[in-house]
Amino acid sequence: MKIIDRHLLGELLRFALLALASVVVIYLLIDLFEELNYFTSRKAGLLLVLWYYLLLTPSAVTLLYPVSLVLAVFVVYGQMVRHRELHALESAGVSLFRLFAAAIAIGLATVPAYLLGNELLAIPANARLSDLRRYDIEKRAVQKVQMRRNVFFVGEAGRVFFIREFESGGLMRDFSIEELGPDRKVTRRLDGREARYEDGAWLAFDVAARRFRDDGSEELVRSDTMTLAGIRETPADFLVTPRPVEETATRALRRQLARMRRAGEDVSEEEVEYHYRFSYSLIGLVVMLLGLPLSVRFRRGGVMFGLGLGLLVSFLYWGAIQLSRAYGTSHVISPSLSAWLPNIVFGAFALLLLVNVER
Repeated sequence: MKIIDRHLLGELLRFALLALASVVVIYLLIDLFEELNYFTSRKAGLLLVLWYYLLLTPSAVTLLYPVSLVLAVFVVYGQMVRHRELHALESAGVSLFRLFAAAIAIGLATVPAYLLGNELLAIPANARLSDLRRYDIEKRAVQKVQMRRNVFFVGEAGRVFFIREFESGGLMRDFSIEELGPDRKVTRRLDGREARYEDGAWLAFDVAARRFRDDGSEELVRSDTMTLAGIRETPADFLVTPRPVEETATRALRRQLARMRRAGEDVSEEEVEYHYRFSYSLIGLVVMLLGLPLSVRFRRGGVMFGLGLGLLVSFLYWGAIQLSRAYGTSHVISPSLSAWLPNIVFGAFALLLLVNVER
């Protein structure tokens, strides 16, 4: 069986890489045709366009690798059916489940591979791609923010900042800082005329500190000067514009979610994206489990029929993912369930087919 396993592993990897290269190239070409007017209108050079699509490749690979896996399964096992190799091995006493071991092993290996590739390659490439469009292609000026007005910032330890004016040197004017408890109720509020960042700490002037008790009463203390103890945010934190969720690393996204929850904000979109990053890592395994019984059930369909069926399965899966994500962001179902629901449905269907594959 070791010889058969090595043969199946080699064939599956070969066709999976070939299919991945094919679908990624097709995806990039389609995107090029759609963006051609964008590039020509902004007189983007050839090297810049090539760099653009090099940065787009990691996200295309992470998006399309499940399609390549299911296509490889239908090609390899479809050929075994067509050439009666599968029938010969079954006659020799080799079970289908034993023959599926190589494909399942590849599916399991894609789980950590996706998590690492997405975190180390795709997400940083998305951020760089966004900057490339903004500054290199569209030639927008890189703005060094000197002042921001009407700043709303969710900080650490359940603090929410409202600042009318903030200067890059570390000066906030007309600010309000609310400290939220576990139930998201305001426990303390600081209103000040001005605060300066000096020697790693914030020194505030003309401050009114209000503490709200559980019985509804309020304690007010006024101070000419006050050190804002416990506030670890630096001036750079208030000047940074948050990136979209698809350009944010997972750890940073988790911290952002925690801060936004404490501030009582709607985090459904960010939470769906957070859970989706983990659920999508299992899609390679699920499509493998789904494709294996289908590839041997339709023994008279041929390889082309298998390829068509593999594409159909992939598009149905992708459609279910997008539909479920939309339900999650619109609060129809919980964000965590919306990210995992397609895996649950298609995974259960795959296990049902596997249980009945030899009947």
